[in-house]
Amino acid sequence: MEKNTVVEFTDRQETADPLTELLHRGARELLQKAVEAGLLTFME
Repeated sequence: MEKNTVVEFTDRQETADPLTELLHRGARELLQKAVEAGLLTFME
């Protein structure tokens, strides 16, 4: 019998704590900067 390891997310907007929110915000900013840099390089 296989064990089910699927985890459901009830609400992706809900964060567990302020540190998690800070890490998510930092990751979003880094991704945005990387996409912008890649776009600028592509357009040159």
